[in-house]
Amino acid sequence: MPYAPNGLWWEEAGSGDAVVLLHEGVVDSRIWARVVPLLADRFRVVAYDQRGYGRSPMWDGAYSPVDDLLGVLDAAGIERASLVGASRGGRIALSAALLAPARVTALVLVGSGLPGHRLTIDGTPEQEARWEAAEERGDAAELAEIDMEVWAPLGVDAELRAMFLENAEASNADDPATGEADAKARLAEIAVPTLVITGARDVPAINEVGEIIAGGIAGARSAVLDEADHMLPWRQPQELARLVHDFLA
Repeated sequence: MPYAPNGLWWEEAGSGDAVVLLHEGVVDSRIWARVVPLLADRFRVVAYDQRGYGRSPMWDGAYSPVDDLLGVLDAAGIERASLVGASRGGRIALSAALLAPARVTALVLVGSGLPGHRLTIDGTPEQEARWEAAEERGDAAELAEIDMEVWAPLGVDAELRAMFLENAEASNADDPATGEADAKARLAEIAVPTLVITGARDVPAINEVGEIIAGGIAGARSAVLDEADHMLPWRQPQELARLVHDFLA
């Protein structure tokens, strides 16, 4: 499989207008495995592993996730693309729409984060105690178990569990990423068509972010997927792909 000059792993499927998939910060691009075939009948679909995740190398000093995204676009020979970003991937997509607007044709934000917004996720007292103990002893596997409880309360199969465990080092490390736009303060500047998708079973703080984004971007549309937690691409791939198809048509 191809690697971009910046070392990031990426793959593509299908042909047509370019759609780039950006994964959450607790898994890697495999989270899109059930969605890619459903989009590739109409679009050129690119998915990549963000720095430190999956098959891409761990960071070595400060880096820009937006520059990483643009490097993948350049490696694929894509001038402009629609960005489908989940959670951390949504943060990157929002920053790209503000910092490199000429490269972005549309945004689909799936359980998205929001640069400039302080996100507070409250675990149970028992989870918080386990988290502190696991951090003290450097137990990445236990941190991943707690992440699964918080972000995947509908349960995990063997593949999803493997993604959490294999990406636990990156997802729970001090990430030196730089160069985000203060998207919360600049949502009104985003002019591309935007669809905000949330899961009815996601943590409330994430769904509140979805409301902020949808209210701040002129003309943004919203959709809610029932029986979906934060792992929306894994829970509801067919419905998610249908929404993307309909929106980008």
